[in-house]
Order: sequence, then structure tokens, then C-alpha cells
Amino acid sequence: MQTKNRYAQSHPYNNPRRRFLFSVICVLKTYPLLGTAALLIWCLSCNPTAATERAARFSDDGVAFWAINKGPLAGRVAWAFDRPGEASDPKNLLLSRIATSQLIEWASYKPTHKDIVKKLTSHPDASGVFDGNYCTSTCSQVFDDNPNVKPIILGVYKSNRKRKWFVMHHKFVVLRSKQGDGILTGSFNWTERATDLNFENLIYVKSTKLANAYSKVFRRLPMRLSIEVADGYLSAGFNDAGIKLIKRSIAAAQKRILVAVWSISVASKRYPNPIYDALVKAVDRGVEVQVITDYHKAKKRNYQKLAVHSVSMGSKSAHMHHKFMVIDDLYVVSGSYNFVTKSVSGNHENVIVIKSPAMASSFSDQWNELRNYKP
Repeated sequence: MQTKNRYAQSHPYNNPRRRFLFSVICVLKTYPLLGTAALLIWCLSCNPTAATERAARFSDDGVAFWAINKGPLAGRVAWAFDRPGEASDPKNLLLSRIATSQLIEWASYKPTHKDIVKKLTSHPDASGVFDGNYCTSTCSQVFDDNPNVKPIILGVYKSNRKRKWFVMHHKFVVLRSKQGDGILTGSFNWTERATDLNFENLIYVKSTKLANAYSKVFRRLPMRLSIEVADGYLSAGFNDAGIKLIKRSIAAAQKRILVAVWSISVASKRYPNPIYDALVKAVDRGVEVQVITDYHKAKKRNYQKLAVHSVSMGSKSAHMHHKFMVIDDLYVVSGSYNFVTKSVSGNHENVIVIKSPAMASSFSDQWNELRNYKP
């Protein structure tokens, strides 16, 4: 009798979970095509955006970029990458978007590239700001006679350091045009070093809500405005609100986070870093976290629980300058933030989060390229 009861308890039809699994296996064996189709539909239903979205690489009048051409963000999001020694796609994307806009507002840490300066100064309705501590003589010289361009001078971060000032670290443009309002942002510095030597990214987003938020931040400078804005699959944050948006994005990760950032510092009592702490917490709860950073920034740091790969560019003048994350193959996070104490405690920074599996795939490919890069 005991043997019979033991058999009854172990039989799959007397256990709901086993019964379900047994039924699935029977269907797959009996009707393999039907079972496979049903399984595929179920998988796609878990992420409907992935089933409908597509991205492609375009080339238009010498401007090469990626763009979403199918799905809810079709025609609204584009991006470009810089690689050492190649034509600068971010620079060309920046110049082309400025040229087709009736009004622009820009904030750039160090806008010194001659082609970009020429485009900014010749635009009929442009106003901008640069960092007055770190782009002094060059910026003052090229923008000296322009009343619509002003320096932003911030306070002291650490007086005993060579780079002792907080940084107006934005690299964004607000674009107003008849075709719709939008913004450009990313890691891309507007310098010859960035276009010729660095790994960089630049993202274009068509959104009046985001354009209005970036414009508000621009017009309130040098005030360190902390705001967040959302527009469907798009979100953006500035300064302290941007840090909260990054932390929430990391906290929502379930499987994997790929990070590519020029500099990431280890958190301590003296030098807090909530982004580093958030990544460590993700590791603790079982999320795979892989970080790529610049060799010269990583060589003296012990990252403890984080798996960190450093990229050597072969020269101190060249940088792996990206600042992006890919989360669960679904979200792309990018902007101006380095993951260091200075960025989160007093710099002026911005971040954008985009829900797009097609874009995530493209940035994952860029991450893998960095992982295998040899100068």
C-alpha cells in the first residue's frame, strides 16, 4: 500500500507543475511545428517591442548613422559611433541636424572642433554655453565676438587637485525645426581628439517633451536644475534626478547589464558613488554585470565584485570615452555621466534612457567591439 501511494504521489498527473510540463512535452512530440510556433509566439509576447522593431544603418549625403525604421520609435531615434582613425559619424550627424534646424540651444563642455565651431557660429539663431574653467583661452577666442555664447564657471570640487573645478559636462543640442523638435546627446566631445582618436557615441531623439526639458535646463544655467521627463519609450534626467534615473534603471535589471564608461570609481565613505553601489547590488542579486572602462582610469582601482575589463587605446591622448549601458538587451542608457564621485556630486550632467531592443542590439555590438579591441 505504501508503494502504491508513493507511486501515486510521484506520478506527473498528481502534481500540477509536473502535469503541465508533461502536457507541454506531449504536445511538442505529437505536433512539433505547432508546438514550436506556440512557443515562439509566447516568447515574443513577453517582449512585444522586440517582435515589431527594426533598425538599419543609413548613409545620407555622407552622413552615416543607425536609426530605428520600424516600430513605435520609427523615425524618432538615430545614433552614431566614433572609432579611432575613421570618419567621425557623430560629428557628421551633429552637423547635419544643426543645419536642418531653425533654432538651436547648445551646451558643450569643450566645443573646439573647427567644423563644429564654424557651424555653430554661422547658424542664424543659435545660443550656447561652454565650461569656463576647462575651455578658457580657446573657447574665449573662437566665440569672443558672439553675444549668444557664454562661459559657465562652476565652483571648486577639490582644491588640491589639478582639475579642481566641478564641470559643466553637458554635450547636448536642443533642435527646433518644422519637421519636429528634438535633442542630441551622448558621450561625444566636440573636439578633434574625439573625432580622430576616441570611441564615442551620439544619439538623436525626436521629442518635444525632451526638447523642452533640455531647453529648460539650458536656460537656467548655471543653476544645477534637477528634473526628469518621460515621453513613452524615452526618459531623460539631469543632475541629481539623472542619478536617480540611472539607479532605477540598474535596479530594474533582471539578467544582464553591459557597461562602457570612460571612468568608474569605487565608492567609499569619503568618495560616495551611488552608481557604483547600484551596480554592486545588481551583482549581489544575481544580475550579470560586465564593465568596460579606459585602461588609464582603471589601472589603480580595485573594483572588488564588479567584472571590469580595461581597454588600452595605445596612447594617453586617445580614450575609450563612451558612457553607456545596455540593460537586459532592452534598454540603452547614455549621456554625459562618468560613473565617478565628481559627476554625481556637483557636475552638470544629463542622461537619456531608451527602451529599444534594436538599439540595445546595436550598442551591444559596440560593447563587444570594445571588448575585443586591439590598437
